[in-house]
Amino acid sequence: MGFFGKLFGSTPSEPSPEVRALIVQLDDPDAAVRASAAESLGNLGGAAKAAGEKLLELLNDEDGDVCNKAADAYSKVERGF
Repeated sequence: MGFFGKLFGSTPSEPSPEVRALIVQLDDPDAAVRASAAESLGNLGGAAKAAGEKLLELLNDEDGDVCNKAADAYSKVERGF
C-alpha cells in the first residue's frame, strides 16, 4: 500500500482468510450456502470490504433469499457496521 493509500485509506487492505473463504462461498451452486456466506460477510461489517463487488452481483441472484441477504450484507459492509 502506498503512502496516500495509508493516509487516506483509498487502497483496500488484503482481506483476511475468513473473508476470502466466504467470498469463494458466494459462488457456491447451493443457494443456502450463498445466502449464509452473504450474511456472514455482513456480520463482519467493514472488515469484509473486499466482498463489496461480489455482493452487488448477488443482488441479481435467482434466489430471493440470496438477494436479500446480499443487499443487507452490502449495506453493512459499505457502512462499516
